[in-house]
Amino acid sequence: MRFRSVGNFAAVAMELAMVFGAAAATDKPTEEPETLLRGIRSRAAAHLSQLPNYTCHEVVNRLLRRGSTWNHRDTVEFEVAFVGREELFSRPGEERFGERSIEELAPGTISNGVLGSQIDMLFASDAAEFRFVGTAKKDGHKTFRYDLRVSQDKSGFKVKHDSAEAIVPFEGSVWVDVETLDLVRVDLKVNRIPSYVGVRSIEKSMHYQLMHIADADFLLPRSAELAATDDLGNYSLNVISIDQCREFRGESIVKYGTPPQGSASRDPLDHRNH
Repeated sequence: MRFRSVGNFAAVAMELAMVFGAAAATDKPTEEPETLLRGIRSRAAAHLSQLPNYTCHEVVNRLLRRGSTWNHRDTVEFEVAFVGREELFSRPGEERFGERSIEELAPGTISNGVLGSQIDMLFASDAAEFRFVGTAKKDGHKTFRYDLRVSQDKSGFKVKHDSAEAIVPFEGSVWVDVETLDLVRVDLKVNRIPSYVGVRSIEKSMHYQLMHIADADFLLPRSAELAATDDLGNYSLNVISIDQCREFRGESIVKYGTPPQGSASRDPLDHRNH
């Protein structure tokens, strides 16, 4: 993804705040919400079952706002693969995945879970409690919206800041296309973080679309945003894009190294904030 102006990134931050504060419609679906939810789970599982055969290129533009001043910190790039129900990372051109964790590859505000592990946790387990909200237009689709909550005892959402870390509860919303039940958007928010961690809040938004790869269509996040505010009021914004997804073939050089102890967390959601 080409670098955009700081002003455009600031507009993304404004959109995040508006989305998390927005009200939803309350139209009733033609099917019972629980029946719809079973269909959504089934569609998500079908798409996730295909991911272990694919790798994608991820680009993260990282910005920091102190007061009213925005600064573009850097742009980092990864190759990411979904293996063993977790995401493994490497730098472009490296031959092995998982030998270093994402926070070792890119110290600072960074997150995993965009490609598949967050959706796997939400829909392949009973961790999340869903509540049907209504229908709404979202990202060009007519959608059903469900709000969700995950309690701390079922959460795998880890927040880490310097040497402090905590598993935290979170909440959010999912929007799915009313015709296909495919994901359109997922928003997550964390604002109950222990004070000793030094992070006040985290928000994440993921935008999905069907991508044609080889001879099949795959539902993948085309983009995502991660925002975090620390105890000093500093606001970090990551703008993430995913592209160049491809199938592993016999001639591929992609190899999977066994991660060293502690280098690749098994937690479904592991957000590292420094």
